Amino acid sequence: MNNMQHNMQHQKDKNGEGMKLVASLTSKRSRSSFVKELLKMPGGENILDCIQCGLCAGSCPTRFAMEYSPMQIIKMMHLGMREKVLSSSTIWICSSCYACYARCPRAINITTLMMSLRNLAIRESFVDRKGVKPKFHISFFEIVNKYGRMHEPELLTRILKKSDLRSLFHFAGLGWRLLKKGKLQIRAPKIEQGTDLSNILEKTSEEES
Repeated sequence: MNNMQHNMQHQKDKNGEGMKLVASLTSKRSRSSFVKELLKMPGGENILDCIQCGLCAGSCPTRFAMEYSPMQIIKMMHLGMREKVLSSSTIWICSSCYACYARCPRAINITTLMMSLRNLAIRESFVDRKGVKPKFHISFFEIVNKYGRMHEPELLTRILKKSDLRSLFHFAGLGWRLLKKGKLQIRAPKIEQGTDLSNILEKTSEEES
């Protein structure tokens, strides 16, 4: 009876070790897969060169509002934490000031990488598309694709909550003052090479997907 129990326990230990090995291999595979994905993204070409010096985190003007610092986000990328990275608020709080890229000793274009991560997060539904920041991001792209340049009144009408009367009146007053000074156009101006721009944006979207 004792020998039987011993054999069963030995088999259980072997199975446990096998499960751990499979989990470890799966984890390494998924980590490697995410890193390879990042290396192909705009801004992610030098992601493995990061030395975790912290200059990006120290230079970031919006670090105080971020869930994770730029340095931490890069480390999470190295560890293959795909879901955590794509669902993090950090990629949306980035102000695209390029201070991190300008000071990075390894020339990692974190700002452009953050933009690429936003696009990926939207495509794979890691964010609420109706949230203010994703909505701004999507609307900005759609308006530029439509007119070839930004049209602020349309952007504002897309992202403002119609139920927020205070904000509506505030921006209506601001818009009227800008309109009187000739700083704002009601009708969206189109660029001459609109078709060329649409083709470029379409090709870029295809390459990203």
